[in-house]
Amino acid sequence: MNGNAGGAGARKTGESPSARIRALIQSGETGQAAAAAAALIAGTFRLPVASVELTLDEYSLNSVSGRVHFTDGHAEFFKFHQEEGEEAVVTEYYRAQLLQDAGIPVDMPLRVAGEPGRQIALYELRTEPRMADVCLALERTGASLPPGLAAARRALDRSIGAAALNTLRPGSAASVNSPVHQLFYWRLADTAGQFPGGRYQAWYLTDPLYTGVADHRFVVNGIEYSASLRELAMTAAHLLRPAVLATIPVVTAHGDDHQGNVWVLAHGTEAELRLFDPAFADRDIPALLAPAKATFHNVFAHPFWLYHPQEAAERATVQVQQQGGVVSVRDDTVLAPIRREILDSVAELVWAPLLAQLARRGELPPGWRSTVRAALFCCPLLVTNLVAAGRSETIRYLGLARAVMAGSEPQAGSDVVSRFLDSVTPT
Repeated sequence: MNGNAGGAGARKTGESPSARIRALIQSGETGQAAAAAAALIAGTFRLPVASVELTLDEYSLNSVSGRVHFTDGHAEFFKFHQEEGEEAVVTEYYRAQLLQDAGIPVDMPLRVAGEPGRQIALYELRTEPRMADVCLALERTGASLPPGLAAARRALDRSIGAAALNTLRPGSAASVNSPVHQLFYWRLADTAGQFPGGRYQAWYLTDPLYTGVADHRFVVNGIEYSASLRELAMTAAHLLRPAVLATIPVVTAHGDDHQGNVWVLAHGTEAELRLFDPAFADRDIPALLAPAKATFHNVFAHPFWLYHPQEAAERATVQVQQQGGVVSVRDDTVLAPIRREILDSVAELVWAPLLAQLARRGELPPGWRSTVRAALFCCPLLVTNLVAAGRSETIRYLGLARAVMAGSEPQAGSDVVSRFLDSVTPT
């Protein structure tokens, strides 16, 4: 969608430019959103903008991106992250240099603006696909990662894991202000830090489907889980509170390195993966949070139910029963081979070395597994509204069931999440 540099008017007094642009996109007014983005870029960087094309896809849940065309004929890629309430808790964005200094391959922006409500980064324009696009195409055919891409995935995970080990240091009060908390605690709490609030309250606590099952036990594909949705949310609000996590060692990390933020650069038959959009990168990310979002979104969020709910409804067979305070969900959405490859890589090269080092140093919290599960639970629940009206009823239940699987230990037996956690537990 194209737009010229004349901006759209503010929706309400005091609304930031980035909030206005995202609101316009959400309401379907993409032409006005493109025009507002053009005006923001032109005004921020003092450059003559001819037009903007927005990227409108399923991965742009909390961000805005696209191409900006300048009047001299060249174009650049832009992206910014925006969500409700962020300006009260996020202080600095787009810290790509610290990732590069830590040895993590990252696209360096050409231009960066960091003013709250106007945070935006402009990059060299790339025509290469994102890892998320490549994996989606492969998953639709049931294919595994090609050898060159599998090697590139492992190389990226090796760099991320090495950076975590090399930058690991004791926690401090500085981690309380890490922007990564916007992805977790600040979606559970209000701007004053009180739970419940934020997205959790706005999306779920007024929804009759969610409130009707919030205190129920879930049985998913025959496995009963020990905690209810309400209990999991309360536990996450306690364990992921920034002040609580300040006692945990910290690392330098991207924090939001899901495959929608990874370019696939081809070099003949070989490939290179490079991160971009380090909106939450920091030196003080609590170590147990650093790999959590990428792990969930790259592995457990698939196939399809999180990002492609309509396709999931067509592909998946989901049966739901409720009786005596128990929700039973049975489905056929097994973890695809491509996701297992990615899980094996991140488990071996990121999680296992990090947890082992923490254990050797005597700094692995006794309840580390609960903290990791709390973060994994937040990933699907708070990135998009799992009970939104646009989702079929069975896919709503499937999404909630997967959130429970991420957050709760099984009463008996094991599933793919518990087996992953077992595999990375230090011996």
